[in-house]
Amino acid sequence: MSSFESDRSEESSGIEKEVVILMTDMVGYSHLTAHMRPNGIRDFIVDYHRTIQEIVAAEDEMVRVEPLAGDGALIIYEKRADELESALCTRATVTALRLADAVDSGLLPPTRVGLHFGEIIEAKLNGRSVKFGASFAIAARLEELCDYFGSPLLMDQNVALRYQGYKGCEEEFVSVGRVMLDSFAEPLQIYTVYKPGLHNIPKGVDRGLFRNFTALKGEAMRYFCGEATAGLAPDFPRAVELLTEAQNLYMQMSGSTDRSTERILEYIRETPAPDSDFLTSGMRLSKKGRESLGARLFHLSEELLKAMNQEFYHALVVDTAWEKYFKLEWRKMGENIITINDSPDGVYFIDSGEVVTLNEHDEEITTLTAGTIFGEMAYFNKEKRRTATVRATTDVVIRRISSEDFEKIPVIVKIFERIAMARR
Repeated sequence: MSSFESDRSEESSGIEKEVVILMTDMVGYSHLTAHMRPNGIRDFIVDYHRTIQEIVAAEDEMVRVEPLAGDGALIIYEKRADELESALCTRATVTALRLADAVDSGLLPPTRVGLHFGEIIEAKLNGRSVKFGASFAIAARLEELCDYFGSPLLMDQNVALRYQGYKGCEEEFVSVGRVMLDSFAEPLQIYTVYKPGLHNIPKGVDRGLFRNFTALKGEAMRYFCGEATAGLAPDFPRAVELLTEAQNLYMQMSGSTDRSTERILEYIRETPAPDSDFLTSGMRLSKKGRESLGARLFHLSEELLKAMNQEFYHALVVDTAWEKYFKLEWRKMGENIITINDSPDGVYFIDSGEVVTLNEHDEEITTLTAGTIFGEMAYFNKEKRRTATVRATTDVVIRRISSEDFEKIPVIVKIFERIAMARR
């Protein structure tokens, strides 16, 4: 064997190891150091990494902290001889919780933490030991997603379910979603930790209220994500119901909204019916969100285009605060959504599915599909009554603005009056 071949053999050798990757990143590093002199930045970063090392060493003196690009750190927890996976995951998670506590107490600047359980392989490259594995990229992505979900730490399901307890702490591990990450082949079930002192939850919080919140949110996420192994399909209406209750409890505890809960409610508002592969693929986090309701009305309604003027365009596409009044509703195939001659209870927009309009003899007048509005005619006729029955011919997702809210927004009333006139 030539010396070159010998070097290649040495470089590619190695044994796979089970590890937990813990990756941190300081929040707002550029802003914090923008006005510092080089020596000030040096002292700030050295002190930051020294504090992280002390927190890590308090649990395990043998674990090294490797600085990454100044404001980040990489910590690799390797499985010890005869150590169970649960013990490995617990060691890493305890450190992550201590880092979060250090941020809460002001000992560390705001810092995000991502944890991932997986495998790596170590090899010699140019005389140095180098580690390889997808776990690094996944831990980094989890750390980045902390901002999106408003959480100080995120972990994959393997870490969360193997955690065995942190003495003196009332932590609760709760799913924040199953997410399909860019360039990854499979989705990740992502968890965070709620406990007094984290997520804006006061340390003196009522424990009963706290446990009710985490139980409700955990159950809500089961309905949102579904469970293929248990035969539980995603149920967005039930998830919204439970998430709304959980959000109300969180408001009672903290005086603010829980961002990860709001993210799921936001996702359902934009995608009110799960995609065909949602159970296996989960949420797809796209940089470009779905078009607003106003933009979709603008594009899809021929009557609205005819009625368009600058005031209407601004209300629909620019100042879209009115959209919050259109509440999501789910209706089953065969259900009457409105009934002829009834008093109006709102204006409807079909998000997905199909309905038919029927006359007083139950004869079909027309079919309405996604992107169509209905129910506005009753507000602009003399009788102030429904002029047709509308029946779901498939399961449908609709958005309804109530009569009370409809009348609060004069420009929207004008728009729908124009549409009603054009239809007559």
